[in-house]
Amino acid sequence: MKADISLAERRRMERDQWAEIRAALAPRHFAAMMEEQAITAYWFAHALEAGPRIRAILARMGCDAVPVSAPVVTPEPERVAPLEPVPEPLPVRAGAPDLPFDLRQRLGLQ
Repeated sequence: MKADISLAERRRMERDQWAEIRAALAPRHFAAMMEEQAITAYWFAHALEAGPRIRAILARMGCDAVPVSAPVVTPEPERVAPLEPVPEPLPVRAGAPDLPFDLRQRLGLQ
């Protein structure tokens, strides 16, 4: 069957099939996203509404101020000299392009 159809025609058919699949899935995707956004909005509204009541309950329990830990700051590590010397570039044959040089020049390392 594949030998009867040219490569360009077969690719066009596959593109058309994928376009049909995407067109069929798009409405389901958007419906699922809208449902997820509605659920999130519902829970967010209830969380905002319940916030003062939760704070009042915590205040009655004696938990007025919840302690917040201070951020952990680590000191900068000390700079250490490299153990090995930097190797020199390898010699390149006269007629060959110098690819490492070109890469160094493009990356601004020279």
